[in-house]
Amino acid sequence: MNTVEDLCTLISSKITWGRGEEPQQLRPDTPLLEQGLLDSLSIMQIVAALDARAGIVLPDAEIVAANFRSPQALWSVLEDIRAGAAR
Repeated sequence: MNTVEDLCTLISSKITWGRGEEPQQLRPDTPLLEQGLLDSLSIMQIVAALDARAGIVLPDAEIVAANFRSPQALWSVLEDIRAGAAR
């Protein structure tokens, strides 16, 4: 996972879109929670996919609503985690 756009693609793949609803193209500033796109199951699927696909383990303390408000909010957390791992 190299860009916030990659993260948008991952998040989009974990959203349960409504019956007959076409999946949306997520942007970094898409308000995920405000639009009701994420629930607790999809958040946990995103967390698991980050670990499996990118080797990024999201600490339990970071699995909070504020970090899932938008792809950009989550991307900022991932960058902080990567910066901490690089030290």
